[in-house]
Amino acid sequence: MSKNSLTSAIEAAGGAVNLLRNNKAGIYVYPVVASEFSNWRSEQIAWRNSAVLFDQTHHMDEITVEGPDAEKFLSYVGINSFANFKLNVAKHFVPVTPAGHVIGDMIIFRETEDKFLLVGRAPTANWIRFQAASGKWNVRLFHDPRSDSRPDGKAIYRQHYRFQIQGPDAGKIFEKLHGGPIPEVKFFHVDKINIGSRQVMALRHGMAGAPGLEVWGPYADKSYIQSTIAQAAKDAGVDLRFVGARAYSSNTLESGWIPSPLPGIYSGDGMLKDYRDWLGADHYEAVGSLGGSLVSDNIADYYVTPFELGYDFYIGWKKEDFIGKAALEAMKAAGNQRKKVTIEWNREDVWPPSPLPSNPALLPSGSTSRTTTTHPATPTNC
Repeated sequence: MSKNSLTSAIEAAGGAVNLLRNNKAGIYVYPVVASEFSNWRSEQIAWRNSAVLFDQTHHMDEITVEGPDAEKFLSYVGINSFANFKLNVAKHFVPVTPAGHVIGDMIIFRETEDKFLLVGRAPTANWIRFQAASGKWNVRLFHDPRSDSRPDGKAIYRQHYRFQIQGPDAGKIFEKLHGGPIPEVKFFHVDKINIGSRQVMALRHGMAGAPGLEVWGPYADKSYIQSTIAQAAKDAGVDLRFVGARAYSSNTLESGWIPSPLPGIYSGDGMLKDYRDWLGADHYEAVGSLGGSLVSDNIADYYVTPFELGYDFYIGWKKEDFIGKAALEAMKAAGNQRKKVTIEWNREDVWPPSPLPSNPALLPSGSTSRTTTTHPATPTNC
């Protein structure tokens, strides 16, 4: 065991709960992107009333997995079925521990038959790297970690820029960018669109009931792509708002997605003990902070399962084997899983009464949410 491992950090703190409750890092920091461009209220309401541009370039890890065993390897690491995973399609990739507890999640893109790109927060990227290092798989990995939270004037280099354009008026921007109607892209499918002189990859998804696209390409093109999108919105007469870190972090409540479940890796022997020894004391898992209303001295109380997060329909039960399969089969047979639910507020009980003011600056703090998603005993860590 290294003196600079997660294991040593847990031991020095007197346990995982003490480590994560007392970390000085505090809440998860969205790096590089400004906290606000106008103010968080107008930015937040814009994805319902007009259009927004999310800069997702800096806060996520990217990991490329390629080679003859790439599909077999990722199918073993994640719960997902790969049976109908075609080119230019994306999936929500979810790995679990041998005990069936969620590690995290990433969006996975199939670029070729033997090359995959995964994008998301660090726990899943770290787990993939460990599994490749500790197994006998014919794969090659390239890891591009998230940007520094506090770069202090240092240059930042990423493999890709990544922007998301959302809102009811987003379609007008897409048509202006593309020079006409964009391809009819199915949900979570990928196609190419034109942005100025560049042809970029675009993932179709959406939030707040409106279609949206996530676009990406070489990091060197970032400034050009951003300015071209802004000009297209202006030409289309769309009030496009750039969204800062404060408003960006609130959109998960509306979509019902829990972005940072605590990785279930802080207890258990065998593979999990080896993993804690492999992780450094400066890794995400060692420097994050527990949050939320749950207070327990047992770190396992903070773990969640795919059933509890609503990910059980991803599980490829017909796969011969994958990490955690036996544990998930036992959970399914036992039943009695906690369930993520959505609380819907009655409009008459929320200020202001409908319709919302035309001037978002009139909205008081916290008034823009119409729904919120909760989950019993789930921390909002890291």
